Amino acid sequence: MSEASVTTFYLLDLDRTLLDTEKTANLLRTVVAQRSPTLAVELARNVEDYSLLGESFSMRDFIVEKVGEAEATEIESRFIAAASGQDLLNVGAHELMAYIRTLPDVAFGILTYGSLGGQTMKIRAAGMVDVPSLVTRETFKGEQISSWRGEDGLYHLPEELGGGAAVTIAFVDDKPFSFKGLTADCRGYWVKSLYDAGKEKLPSYITPVETLLKIIELEKALA
Repeated sequence: MSEASVTTFYLLDLDRTLLDTEKTANLLRTVVAQRSPTLAVELARNVEDYSLLGESFSMRDFIVEKVGEAEATEIESRFIAAASGQDLLNVGAHELMAYIRTLPDVAFGILTYGSLGGQTMKIRAAGMVDVPSLVTRETFKGEQISSWRGEDGLYHLPEELGGGAAVTIAFVDDKPFSFKGLTADCRGYWVKSLYDAGKEKLPSYITPVETLLKIIELEKALA
């Protein structure tokens, strides 16, 4: 077996996991309303409709479609500035990342579904530009994670997540179907949310949690 870079790599989802997506969307809507109240109402309607369906919606891509890239970039800049004075993360997000940083021989990054521009905008707004991130178009993230497992038994991480290899993965997400295909030598934490379709099919190594704070408690018990 080749040498691993870390023993455990923590993969953390963005929307509704680390990020308070509703608060983030409301802030962006407020910024957009300064330019066009009508566009802000339309943005809010789309966010609500897609959320009810449990589907991903790129707010930035929507804005680009309506006003063009140049103006969307200006709106994004105002949004980032407005976000700098706010905490857009969910309960326990700061604590979980701080806890992981105290552990020896581990690392973490963000694995998020969506458009590159839209997800990057939210990561910047949340003040997490220092966290390695991979924006994916793979719905079943578990299958994607499992595809990183080499013949040496290690998980070989994409360059976006820092490269190197990990002995195991601890994966945190809010959608049950995201865990589809995750191999049994990984740990999974399902952060309960409105999106519970498929929860009855979660394997035993996927642990439901109410908040990210519970993950810290469970990980400490494994140490």
